[in-house]
Amino acid sequence: MKNQSKMPKSKLKILQNSVIRQNIIRIFIIFLFISISLILLKKFNQYSNQKDFAKLSIIIILFINFLVASFIKSYEKKSLIFFTYFVLILYSVNSLIVYFDHKNTSEKKMEIELKKLNRNFDKRKLIEVVKDERLKGNNIYPYVVPREFLKKNKDEIPLTPMSNTKYISCNEFGIWKKIKTDKFGLNNKIFYKKVDILLMGDSFAEGSCVNQEYEPANLFEKKFNLKTYNLGISGNGPLISLALAHEIKKIFEFNYIVWFIFDNDFYDLSLEIKSNYLKEYLKKDFLNNQYFQNIEKTNFFQKQYIENNLGNFKRGYSLKESLLELKPLISRINKLINKKPNEDLVKYNKDYFEKIFDKISFLYPKKKIFIVYLPETTCFKHRSVECSKRFDELSSYSDEVTFLNFYNFLKNNSDNYKDMYALGQDRAHFSPAGYEYLIEFVYDSIKKN
Repeated sequence: MKNQSKMPKSKLKILQNSVIRQNIIRIFIIFLFISISLILLKKFNQYSNQKDFAKLSIIIILFINFLVASFIKSYEKKSLIFFTYFVLILYSVNSLIVYFDHKNTSEKKMEIELKKLNRNFDKRKLIEVVKDERLKGNNIYPYVVPREFLKKNKDEIPLTPMSNTKYISCNEFGIWKKIKTDKFGLNNKIFYKKVDILLMGDSFAEGSCVNQEYEPANLFEKKFNLKTYNLGISGNGPLISLALAHEIKKIFEFNYIVWFIFDNDFYDLSLEIKSNYLKEYLKKDFLNNQYFQNIEKTNFFQKQYIENNLGNFKRGYSLKESLLELKPLISRINKLINKKPNEDLVKYNKDYFEKIFDKISFLYPKKKIFIVYLPETTCFKHRSVECSKRFDELSSYSDEVTFLNFYNFLKNNSDNYKDMYALGQDRAHFSPAGYEYLIEFVYDSIKKN
């Protein structure tokens, strides 16, 4: 009798435990459903605008999973099993990608090359360097350039970084480079009212990452006694370069324009032509925006923007973020979904190049203008035909300027193209030797013409 009376209690206890477990599972599922719903509501517009469809897809899949579980009781356990395996698969695949990526990051490759030279590599991220410098009392900023605002579709775009400002720019030789802009927000040590060369272009004109003595403007003066003023800024494409040449027209006297067109400028132009502000500079009857006369206004705007977004300027590879935030996996999924074209292969509007060269010739009809095509490392590996074709197309856009093919020069005069780039790395800026080759090539061409 006692055993019989105990049996119902045992079954009852099992039943009670089962009900408790089911209630806990249900509460947990509802909690997850509400959390994911809130994330979806909060981030939908942001991810949609950024075309971050990978994150959207992951959140929507989980949302549907727990939505079904909230209404169909028999699916509750299955939804948790699906959730567990789904997350496990995501992080497992991502971990494999991280492993292979970590071995092939540019930072890792630079560190290996520097070890061969018995030199150290500063592993700090950009923002860490800025914060360390500020702790020492240096009023310094991460190098934010016009391209940053161009990508955000601003109505007005600063044409230069802040004037008279110290920046941390880049690290391709193991040491973070510091620069200080002049009163126009450009990377020049000395302001000359009259110069021999007005140098235009992007980071290659600016001389990113190398020591100042190897920057193109300084090499022209050091080697050939040609005073040079640098208009080059990292990330600038042809249209921003034209805008700067327009705004600076009445400020300088000079003899030559040397304009470096790097391989990715063909891609940059596709971004710049979306800006109505920049396209105004293509009009021959357009006067100017008095940019340099109102530079304090843009300084204030940029300073506020940088300080408000300081935490976002990390730059560089982060193992922690790559593992926890699924960055490598999400990036690859987005590339598949968005089918974003490779910058090297992007189709560009040829008419705009013609308009740009036509406008620079119109602005400076009596000046000798040299357009110098600079190659990316892939030109020497698998894009030889493409790069040669690009120069041929570029040189067909105007009869008013002189086109110089530095790619062809390097191909015929350099035993190892890697020596021309920072630590021989792919997609890097020029090494000191590369810049010296470039300046000698341009100088010889100026003498011939």
